[in-house]
Amino acid sequence: MTDSTGSGPQQPQQPADIDPEQLRQFQEFQRFQEFQKFQQAQQGQSPLALPPGETGPSTNPPAVPPPPVQPPVQTVYVKPEPKPMWQVILGSRLVRRLVSLALTLLVFMFAANWAYDKFFGSDDEAADVARDSGGSTGNLIAPTSPYGLQGTIGLFYKHVSQDSPKQACNLFAENGSAKKKFTDAFKASDCESAIHTLHGKVLRVDQYEQPYFPDAMLKPPTTDRVQVSSCQDLKITGGPTLGKFVLAKQVNNTWIITDYEAEPADCVTG
Repeated sequence: MTDSTGSGPQQPQQPADIDPEQLRQFQEFQRFQEFQKFQQAQQGQSPLALPPGETGPSTNPPAVPPPPVQPPVQTVYVKPEPKPMWQVILGSRLVRRLVSLALTLLVFMFAANWAYDKFFGSDDEAADVARDSGGSTGNLIAPTSPYGLQGTIGLFYKHVSQDSPKQACNLFAENGSAKKKFTDAFKASDCESAIHTLHGKVLRVDQYEQPYFPDAMLKPPTTDRVQVSSCQDLKITGGPTLGKFVLAKQVNNTWIITDYEAEPADCVTG
């Protein structure tokens, strides 16, 4: 029998009759307490050693699986349709410059023509008769030729075709009887009324205002007095013939109608 007062250490007495299931639960409770202490150490407190064989929860985030590999996208090149030729031409810088230059020239020409007519008068106005500053009676400003489309007779037909009675009647000498003979030939009250009446008989203005002159009348006259017959010398189409005119050259080298003689309308019957 051993003395209880001896110097050797006393061994703890084992509890008698311990249930194995209760022992297992007690040990699990102890491990749970140790795990809680470990978590507290991870949150800022001093780290606590885990019991041997025990591992705490992993602090690494769970691995994310890599994204699925997408198959490469194949780019299909579609060739654009060619532009129409007119778009290519209009899109050219050279063409745009040429068009701009042409428009500029047209505007300039129009402005220059308007300015010329404004300050110097048009061709018709130049053919209108006005008083000259000197010379004999009937010295009027008129065309410088009796023949041709821009001559006195050519402009007279043009004024009739365009119904310009004042311009036509101003080609007659004021102090002569030519204007009255012309008026009486067409049974009108005055020269301007006769022009209106004749204009109403014009069928083709474009033809009537361009009477045909023979080759002999393409040269300047060699005398100061000439005669032009609508039936014998001219070829008139698109309207009525106007009779026979006698023209005289003035001191300023212009030509006016100084005498007149009626002719048959068809140039045949008397």
